[in-house]
Order: sequence, then C-alpha cells, then structure tokens
Amino acid sequence: MKKLDLIKLIENEIKDYFKSNPYSLKEEMILMNEITLGELLNPNNSLPYTGKKGWYFYDDPRGTKFFVRVFYNPVREYFEFKTGWLDDNNSPQYEPSVPYGDKKSSSIDIHSRTDTVAKIYRDEVLPFFLTQDLSNILIIDPISESRGKFAERLVNKFTPKEKFDIEKESNTIIITKKIK
Repeated sequence: MKKLDLIKLIENEIKDYFKSNPYSLKEEMILMNEITLGELLNPNNSLPYTGKKGWYFYDDPRGTKFFVRVFYNPVREYFEFKTGWLDDNNSPQYEPSVPYGDKKSSSIDIHSRTDTVAKIYRDEVLPFFLTQDLSNILIIDPISESRGKFAERLVNKFTPKEKFDIEKESNTIIITKKIK
C-alpha cells in the first residue's frame, strides 16, 4: 500500500467513526495507531515465540512477556482469541494492551508485537482451529472499537476465505469453519 493511500484510508476510517461517536483527540490517536498497525502487519517480522494448542508466549525486545490465547468456552461451545501480557505474578492481563508505567515496555516495539500476533494467528491459531473438532466457531471480541479496527484487519488479511466465513456483529468478529 502506498503511503498516500494509507493516509487517506486512515482519515476516512476516523471520519466515519466520529460520525456516530463523540469526538475525542485521545480516541482519534488510538484509532490512528490501531488502523496503521493493522494495515502494516507483516508476520515475517515477528518475534520468536513458544507454545501450542491455544497458549503462545513471546517476549518483546525489552523483556515483557506477552501471550496469544485461544480459549475454549465449553458452555457456549466456541473458541475465543485473546491477547495480553503477564504481570509480575504471571497473571494474565488483557487491559491495558501494554503495562502502563513499566520501564520495560515501549511503543517502539509495537510493530514487532503486532507482527508476532499476526504470525501466531496465521501459522498457529487458524491451522489448529481448522483441524480440531470441538467447535466450528472462533470469536474475536475486542475490548474497544479501536482494537476492533486492528482485529478486523488481522482477520481480513490472514483468514482464508475459501476455508472460513467471517461475520461482524457490532465489534465482535465471528469466524466459522466452512463445512465440506
């Protein structure tokens, strides 16, 4: 994508967003980041990671441990895709997306972190989801509209349309395996 095309796309998305939401400079800046990150995803620039079958871990260049999780909900019989980081007690944290005030975390590393999420989604989550037989549904339910912009791009770029149907309900993305 050309730089001018990216700028125009971001401007249009932000303009559309504020047609139905009150203006906030903070929200505009967050939306700009999430849209840009989603548009520039490159799994080939990912960080090393470990894990399997739903838990994947990686350390950003400053040593903060992040994770990508595919959680099976047996009550609702679907999988849910989540991302987060581990606090000092190794407890999962989903919000904020990076630990505020942590000297180890930096926005400098945001591209390598999002590229890693893209690689794990494309190379681990989707193949696992496709081959398992517990559920045909994978949900991505972002905690904010700005994160939804990133999730939407992640899904649209890396989910093979010939194998999966993609629906969006409000901010929730529903990925369903096509039954053959």
